[in-house]
Amino acid sequence: MEISERTLDLFRSHRKFVLTTHMSSDGDGIGSQLALARGLRSLGCEVKLINPTPVPENYKFLLDSPGEIVTPADMKDRRSPFAGALTVVLDMGAFERLGAVLPLTRLSEGMVVIDHHRLDKKAGIQYILDTSACATGEVTARLLDALHIPFDRSIAEPLYVAIHTDTGGFRYPGTTPETHRLAARLLECGVDPQRVYTEIFERQSPVRLRLTGEILSTLRLSPGGKVAWMHTDRAMLERAGAQWDDADDMVNFTLQVDGVVAGFYFKGLDTGLTKVSCRSRGDFPIDEFVSKWGGGGHHHAAGVRMNSPLQEALALIIPAAIKTIEGEG
Repeated sequence: MEISERTLDLFRSHRKFVLTTHMSSDGDGIGSQLALARGLRSLGCEVKLINPTPVPENYKFLLDSPGEIVTPADMKDRRSPFAGALTVVLDMGAFERLGAVLPLTRLSEGMVVIDHHRLDKKAGIQYILDTSACATGEVTARLLDALHIPFDRSIAEPLYVAIHTDTGGFRYPGTTPETHRLAARLLECGVDPQRVYTEIFERQSPVRLRLTGEILSTLRLSPGGKVAWMHTDRAMLERAGAQWDDADDMVNFTLQVDGVVAGFYFKGLDTGLTKVSCRSRGDFPIDEFVSKWGGGGHHHAAGVRMNSPLQEALALIIPAAIKTIEGEG
């Protein structure tokens, strides 16, 4: 993937930037965002990081200060950060995933989207897109190189988090020799892989562990054992004393069941909507399967937000998955 000179000129010609990522941000979005922000600041640029939802607890170790990334709800003045700025969206997936930040981006001078998801491109927006990349962090690293920004530990650590989390610890099919070469380069900058793993995966609160038990108790299997699903809702959060952020990143438990080809994790939101995280293995294209409900993502990892309450969403997706994979309805 080559980054066009036209797109690079956008970065060279601007001194003010707003960087953002999708709702319920993850390691790839936050890591890419922080790495690019620190790189641009090293060039003397003014950079604001504004996300639609707060940074999850297990990624706050990456922040230089608690207010390094803010949300629109934190801001008294929502206009001035965008005025005269170039908006850069990292790891978006779909425009609606920008939530309350999306209307604010129209106040800026333009937008660049950096991603590795398949996207429906819109006119007037520049894209740095590589669907073969293991993570948006990999694409971001190429941009930093193209801008001749050297890596130090402050840039390398969030990039390492980006590729580590989006490759499932370097075990997903998108992991390539190039992925490991980039990881080695980041380690040479002083990244401590033990620190990264501990901060992300081994600092879970008692509340999250209680909620995990609640969610795992809902795990169900199809008759043929190839489809697994589980869910959470407000009542389960209340029993565990948890918040919605505590309920993130649970879907991979479904693929730990031997023989499962496709796994689904349903979050019945308070608004009556349902957020569905989806994973698959082998040849089953989970992104194509959920596209009929407006979802998308990657071959083995995708998601969809459904305008249906939890039980209706379950009734729509699970029978269809079983029929598609096991030939039973």
